[in-house]
Amino acid sequence: MKIFLIPDKKQFQVTLAALALLCASYTAGTALTPTAYAAEQVETPRISVSASAVIEVAPDTAVISFDVNGKGNSAGAAATAAAGKMEGVRRALLGCGLVSSDITTTSYTLYPDMDNKGKVTGYTARNNVKIKLTNIAKLGTVIDKISGAGVDTINNVSFSVSNKSLYRNQLLAQAVENARQQAAVVANAGGRTLGKLLSASISSYNNFERSYGNIMLKAAAMDSAPATNIAAEDITIKASVDTVFAMQ
Repeated sequence: MKIFLIPDKKQFQVTLAALALLCASYTAGTALTPTAYAAEQVETPRISVSASAVIEVAPDTAVISFDVNGKGNSAGAAATAAAGKMEGVRRALLGCGLVSSDITTTSYTLYPDMDNKGKVTGYTARNNVKIKLTNIAKLGTVIDKISGAGVDTINNVSFSVSNKSLYRNQLLAQAVENARQQAAVVANAGGRTLGKLLSASISSYNNFERSYGNIMLKAAAMDSAPATNIAAEDITIKASVDTVFAMQ
């Protein structure tokens, strides 16, 4: 004969409750361990430094903006006159070694000329032209040639450098190195050793152009004695970075 022991229902429920409480206590204890560990960790000492690098570069590209105007008693006559003068300027530029892709018409306007009583006295057609000169040694010659060929106003001449990315990369690398040196001085003064670079960002990058306005250029272009001579100053390029380094 087999005898089965049936546990008391209340006793069984108490046993299950005790087991559940034991498991919860164990789980809570293990979950607290990473938190307690993280709380004991000390944040890595760090130093933030902003630094810049500057370079003076001789320009190698010039852009000239000028106007070629044509006048006439009718709109058609003015347009024809402007086209004739523009063709003469184009031939002069090609004769200086420029190619057609270096010559760009940026705007064209045709408008009536009026006297102080509002009466139409004629018409003016205006070409605004921009040329790119990669040999700035020819700048004075080009200005003299186009002035003699029919250019009415030279609005502006600007100078820039062609290989901007090369200088940009050099400056950014130098700016980070300058920041590292400054950070090392501060860290060493505080009895610490500079560690690795944690983060860096470009705060500014300026590529300045040199420009000369129309007043000086018009005077130089209309002076028939000496050849026009424009000596461009060096261009200042600056890069700035914000860095964060670890300290040991």
